[in-house]
Amino acid sequence: MYEGVCFFMDIQQEKSQVLELKNRERLTVNLVENVEHFSPSEIVLKTALGRLKIGGSNLRLEDLSKQNGQIALTGKVDTAIFADIKDKRSFFKDILK
Repeated sequence: MYEGVCFFMDIQQEKSQVLELKNRERLTVNLVENVEHFSPSEIVLKTALGRLKIGGSNLRLEDLSKQNGQIALTGKVDTAIFADIKDKRSFFKDILK
């Protein structure tokens, strides 16, 4: 399991985010800001539109482009789930209500 693998880029808001999945074996994603977690069964990406959790088996990062924030991975992709990114202060504010 690899953690702490990351890269950052400036995102231009006028771009659209695209996820392209081919035969559940190759996934490309653009507007990636950070790779937050990576293992053969799960990859978590911070994207311009929120956190993206990808689940599957034998997942491998095949291509990382720091210039345009694009990532390509291979393996068996079972799930791709977006979640909004909340800042930590908002989390504690919700708990203390």
